Amino acid sequence: MIWFIIISILMSIANVHTLLSIGVNLDGLHDWSRSLPYVNLVRQARVWGSADRPWDGNATFDLVSGWPNNDFGIVLATNNIDMGGTYMLYAKGNAQVSTAGGSPANIVNKTYDASTNTLTALINVPQGAIQMMLSFRNTTGPGLQDIAILQPGYDLSSKSRITKLMLAHLSRFNIIRFMDWTNTNANYEVNWNDATSVNWPTYTPPKRNPWETVPNIINQINKPIDIWINIPHGATNDYILNIAKIMLKELNPLSNIYVEYSNEVWNSMFPQAKANLLAAMDSIHNHGDPLHLNHDGISNSYAWGFRRTAYQIKHISDLFKIVFGKENVGLWKRVRPILAGQAVNPYVINTGLDYLNTIYGPPSTFLHGIAIAPYFDLEHYKTWSNLTIDQVLDGFHSSIQRFLPEHGWSQQAPIGVHAVYAAWYKLNVYGYEGGPDTASGCGDCSLEAKIKATRHPRMTDICLTFLNGWSRFGFQTLNWFGSGANQIGKYGSWSLLEDMRQEILIDTTKMFNSTSSVAQLPRPPPKLKAIDQFRQSSVQFNFGISIPSYNVNATNFAGHKVPYPDPDLRYLGPNSVFYYPLQIRQSPIQINLTVYVGGNSGTLEASINNEQFIQVQTPTTFNTTTFQAAPLIQFIITQRIVPSIVTLRLKSIQTGYSIRSFDVVASPRK
Repeated sequence: MIWFIIISILMSIANVHTLLSIGVNLDGLHDWSRSLPYVNLVRQARVWGSADRPWDGNATFDLVSGWPNNDFGIVLATNNIDMGGTYMLYAKGNAQVSTAGGSPANIVNKTYDASTNTLTALINVPQGAIQMMLSFRNTTGPGLQDIAILQPGYDLSSKSRITKLMLAHLSRFNIIRFMDWTNTNANYEVNWNDATSVNWPTYTPPKRNPWETVPNIINQINKPIDIWINIPHGATNDYILNIAKIMLKELNPLSNIYVEYSNEVWNSMFPQAKANLLAAMDSIHNHGDPLHLNHDGISNSYAWGFRRTAYQIKHISDLFKIVFGKENVGLWKRVRPILAGQAVNPYVINTGLDYLNTIYGPPSTFLHGIAIAPYFDLEHYKTWSNLTIDQVLDGFHSSIQRFLPEHGWSQQAPIGVHAVYAAWYKLNVYGYEGGPDTASGCGDCSLEAKIKATRHPRMTDICLTFLNGWSRFGFQTLNWFGSGANQIGKYGSWSLLEDMRQEILIDTTKMFNSTSSVAQLPRPPPKLKAIDQFRQSSVQFNFGISIPSYNVNATNFAGHKVPYPDPDLRYLGPNSVFYYPLQIRQSPIQINLTVYVGGNSGTLEASINNEQFIQVQTPTTFNTTTFQAAPLIQFIITQRIVPSIVTLRLKSIQTGYSIRSFDVVASPRK
């Protein structure tokens, strides 16, 4: 009956008219995660340990099959709220089975069928148990093989599947990002034979979820959902081509594929950032700079690294074209390469995009978009102790203001600056991650208040304000960080749930008793409620300079200082450039641009979205503070999506004049 209910729910989800898109980052696979995504808990177990100390990782195992070849112990799950229920044990071989590590459970109905060499048993776990560890002694074979420990309500026919709870949970999303799922931040795989086989018993470090599990998860959900995959930073061409072949062969053909080079390659906290920087420096110093990372002699090693990141995703794009065909990779194609950067520092992405444009041509030839990760935190309360619940929530509310389109596109508004620069190169903007951050500053500080604030109804409105603000920029999907269930603690409150049974797209009320700690948790939790309300809502686009607009101050360019030191743009150097976002609410549209300048005559260039470069000769005025209109400039604009923004760029080719302002109006097309 429960499965029938799930199918009905998933079918109805597929037919819901969703106005707004929302994605999610899939939780990584660990025994301490509460997501429990696999029916077979062995998949998330730690490395085989000794029978006496299952957590020590000291058991021996067959290097080919991965199965233990002597007595052993296994850590299946830790740090849960209530694991109560009956679990099924199945294995090839025989052994004495017992609980370990203080795990409260009774092992009953143990049988061994010598004719099939099959061991089965039931593991009764009492309500309130938070972990499960087992020991296997006197093993035959020696050791055991094909071990499966199935969650309550499943039989062997489901041992290779994702749980119904997880599938229902994921079914609400439009994109699933698999960064943590494939352990990107600790993925040192280089050659394809380094990748984890689907036949390996466990998928946790030092192994990881096989690439085949990505399409497998999507294909188990009764609707096409796009995937977002992260290529390991050291992967060879052959490795990347094999990933592409798996996705082409196995993924639902209606699902699009977002591809990113590693994860946060700008972030020195991760090994891939150091590896990328060293590779860029080595390429320049020891190999003659074949990628032209220092084509302009900038001599900034960090800029070299940002450029190499851009080159890598361009190279990945080229490799996917070999497998999928050129016509299926790029802007609004099935395979959508993404250049990711740092939300608070537009220089990271801008440096990469400018490099691609200079060396290889327009970035939209290779890319579909850029991506950043906006996280809101406790603002000035981040290091405070003894906060109240309201203070935590007030901190969140204050932090979110930085991520709203009303904040503009100044130097203090990096989200808006990203919007302007992406539009200049005709690229989309995505959120590769995003959500609340309770760990930065001081994770331990005011932890109890943070826990209660995460469960508070106000949290729904805060998350909705954040998501609505993102959409009002005209951005594409934001991938919430993250899915599934985990403990709220000093390391953060990242997951949408604290227990999977808080899910509401399936009736979970019979999966726990009224006396269980699970019953005390909000259902749905506030963050999940916000996600569901958001995806059924609509928002009004509200970013950029509206058309018509008159006397727009030229100092209001993307990335300008606040306050700006002058009333106009003056003392301009040669080839100075200034970017402005213009709202486009109909397409096609013709616009007239009038720029007001003062001083000596010179050459002014105006352009839209890295195209339509038009130069005019500016008039001579009495001085640089007396302004006249430059010759009229006209553009014809065609946008795939409206409303949206285009980016106007003003460039001072020859200097000697100031720029005060401009008018921008629509004109009827002839």
